[in-house]
Amino acid sequence: MNTTPPCPVGLYELQCTLCDVDLICHFEYVPAERGSVDSMGAPYEADIAESAELVSVYVDGDDVDILRIVAPTYWDDLERLALADLKAYK
Repeated sequence: MNTTPPCPVGLYELQCTLCDVDLICHFEYVPAERGSVDSMGAPYEADIAESAELVSVYVDGDDVDILRIVAPTYWDDLERLALADLKAYK
């Protein structure tokens, strides 16, 4: 069995269990941004909330990225979990 690749520089790693399977997930953290306003003060671009975008998913101990076979509904759960975990470190 191959080993899970290390987390790439600039990404965040989260170890979790989903449906009784131990996973290693890599996320890209996107910080919040304030939107811009025009010269009259009216909103021009909306604010962007911070997020954690799922980049790759591995079964712990394996080197095959299974992101494309993980149901998209789980992506949202994993991204929320990662963002909550990141906030806990701040």
